[in-house]
Amino acid sequence: MVEEQKPFVTIDDVQISVEDLPEEAQGIFGRLQRLNQKKATLALDMEELDASVNFFSGRIISIVNADAKPTGEDDEELVEGEDALKSNN
Repeated sequence: MVEEQKPFVTIDDVQISVEDLPEEAQGIFGRLQRLNQKKATLALDMEELDASVNFFSGRIISIVNADAKPTGEDDEELVEGEDALKSNN
């Protein structure tokens, strides 16, 4: 049988079960858990937002380069333009 791990806090290198904490401290512990969950969710949201910003920046570059490229122009100049836009973000 697997023993269930109960939540605990470590204070001065001593692990204290949350249920052994005073009532007020148990409430604060619950709030800390919720805040840490929100923080993790926001970190994931930031990664998604960064990826979206990079995608749409790349799309603008592609659109502008496709409209501005005369026939026979080298793609090398277009890559330099992409680097310039990324460095401005």
